[in-house]
Amino acid sequence: MGQFMKFHWPQWLRVSVKNRKIVIPTVLGLLVTLGFYLAYVSKPASIEQLGNLVFDSYQKWKPRDYNPDTPVRIIDIDDESIARVGQWPWPRSTMAKLNDKLANAGAGVIAYDVIFSEPDRTSPKNIAKIMRENPMADTAKGVFAHMANLKDHDEMFAESFSRIPVVAGFFLIQKHSEKRPAFRHGFAWKGTKPSLIINQYAGAITTLPILEAQIAGEGFVSFKPEGDGIVRLAPMLSGIGDRMYPALSVEALRVASGAKTYILSSSDGTDGMAARGTKNPEMVKMRVGNFEIPTNKDGEFIVYFSKPQPERYIPAWKILSDEIPVSEWADKISGHIVFIGTGAEGLKDIVATPIRAGEPGVLVHAQIVEQIIDGQFLKRPYWIGMIELLILLITGAVLALILPRLGAAKGAVASLFLAFLIAYGSWYGFKAEQFLINPIYPLMAILVLYLLITLSSFYITESERSQIRSAFSMYLSPTMVKKVSEDPSLLKLGGVERELTIIFLDIRSFSKISEGLEPEEITTFLNIFLSPMTTILQDNGATIDKYMGDAIVAFWNAPLDDADHEVNAARAVLAMMLKLGELNETYAKQTEVKWPGEVRVGIGLNTGICCVGNLGSEQRFSYSMIGDAANLASRIEGLTKQYKVSVLIGNSTAAKLEKMAIVEADLIQVIGRQTPERIYILAGEEGMAATDDYKTLISVQEKFLKAYRAQKWASAKKYIPQLRKLAQTMDFAGYYDIMAERIEGYKTNPPPKDWGGVYVATSK
Repeated sequence: MGQFMKFHWPQWLRVSVKNRKIVIPTVLGLLVTLGFYLAYVSKPASIEQLGNLVFDSYQKWKPRDYNPDTPVRIIDIDDESIARVGQWPWPRSTMAKLNDKLANAGAGVIAYDVIFSEPDRTSPKNIAKIMRENPMADTAKGVFAHMANLKDHDEMFAESFSRIPVVAGFFLIQKHSEKRPAFRHGFAWKGTKPSLIINQYAGAITTLPILEAQIAGEGFVSFKPEGDGIVRLAPMLSGIGDRMYPALSVEALRVASGAKTYILSSSDGTDGMAARGTKNPEMVKMRVGNFEIPTNKDGEFIVYFSKPQPERYIPAWKILSDEIPVSEWADKISGHIVFIGTGAEGLKDIVATPIRAGEPGVLVHAQIVEQIIDGQFLKRPYWIGMIELLILLITGAVLALILPRLGAAKGAVASLFLAFLIAYGSWYGFKAEQFLINPIYPLMAILVLYLLITLSSFYITESERSQIRSAFSMYLSPTMVKKVSEDPSLLKLGGVERELTIIFLDIRSFSKISEGLEPEEITTFLNIFLSPMTTILQDNGATIDKYMGDAIVAFWNAPLDDADHEVNAARAVLAMMLKLGELNETYAKQTEVKWPGEVRVGIGLNTGICCVGNLGSEQRFSYSMIGDAANLASRIEGLTKQYKVSVLIGNSTAAKLEKMAIVEADLIQVIGRQTPERIYILAGEEGMAATDDYKTLISVQEKFLKAYRAQKWASAKKYIPQLRKLAQTMDFAGYYDIMAERIEGYKTNPPPKDWGGVYVATSK
């Protein structure tokens, strides 16, 4: 009870339990609202996907009204057409016939959602070439000559393009290609050039040159499905280098309308960037002839799909059939933009839309043109985002203020009512005006706020006092006491995994020192030694784990984050070594305290994942850490005596100390571990690393280790005198005595030929 009475709440929490039930949940609610604000700004994919699913549902509930008088049709190369006409791809002579029949029936423009990038394999010349390679070719020379004189199918197909405007499709790819798509149009823009904004590609799979020479336009057929594979957005423009290319849909519309130029608008060219609050220019819209097309910031169009409409399609076999009168279908395509694509299963041009999965890709192009002609757009202007953010902030603030005062039952009613208003408002905006208002963020905020505030209010009321009494009856370090006083929920047994930098420090020959001192003198000596060392550690952000007689164990990066924990640990070690020198010098000159000569230490540093938390029993615990990285730090500290150095660090720690003076010492397999560890000597800070002596030492050390690991003992040993001399000013010359002794031993008992330079430690 005495410990509890010493505890004081922070000033802002010095209120009654009843008021804390309101104040703390309100603060938590406002913080949650802030978190949702940050989430809205960053737009995590998972939450955005939920918004997409909501908009998909809206399209299913209220799809776009189909207007059969809109002059757009699809010639579908469906399963029945393939069954009647033959295996796909069809000969270009067949495609030429399809073009001619559509032209004769009065079609306005033909747009191919098919790529004609390779010559027709069924052309007579190609067949003759293949047959000449047959062993029986000599018996059919006359046939080959006749076939070679027949008209090429690609030529026939290209000639059909001259009888009707044709827009060809091409694929965008992320692989460089020399050939670029045809350019039959111009671009004009207001503001930043859109090629700096839109999606970029490295190349394209384009139309065969003989065909490309006759086309009226060329547009890309590539879509960019969302992560779930559904096509919701269609890019209207894409770039290859500094050139911009239109989508098949808008290129077909351009050719049909007779326009020569696309007029593009960016936000900084429409006096809208300041109003939008954007720092970078964005695409806003594009114009083709008399048609204005809204886009998102990347030049993409939001597709508003209609339900499946059979009258939109005409099977290709009916057009090609000589048995079906042209009058049966001519009125359906006269003056129309006609898209030709494959809807057959197995031809890989099947996409998923918000309305239905398994739709032919050509349908998306056709529906885009229908939307543009009819002026039926899904609207998400820039100010929609401001409305959504305002709804989120108002919702969060209102709930944070009223829920702690209402209680669970009334709070549930209030939350459900607010959720209904938001959900219905979003749906009504779509149904009435086709606005896309995302309700997900405020709805999620309502759920999280209700649960958090209700549970936290109950928790504070029922368990706060007993929790604090239980927690403060146990020992905690001062740092942790402050931390848990601000957030008592941290008082839990167990721990979390974190990356730590761990230090083990041990006084050399402490047993011998103890023999020469009385118990009181040992206590005085340790206090004089440990106090400044502890101060240095804490000043550099360390958490003191424990004292083990003459040893100190500490770590960095817990409980508080420390982005530079490796560097801070190294600085602390160097400061401790400097302080040890001062202690030795100071107490060697006085007689009041019995000082055991020159005190030396061994220090091991290592970085790795450990379990850190309040470890112990229900009766007693402390904030501590355990893990393999800590064990390795202890082993490394033990190696300092074997290598006659004061400080050794592990490889993970050394990797973050590139600006400090570190020297690779060895590759060693310590006791209890199978994996070798590369260990380093910590020689000094950045100033040391900049000296000529250090740079020379590092250069020679690399040569020394290379020769040593190659078992070139004589070559390795010749570097030692120079290295020993350089290391004297850095306090690790003794390391080279050890390495010289080891080399002499290896001369007598060499390691295996496949030795990788790993030294196996035989003691801790």
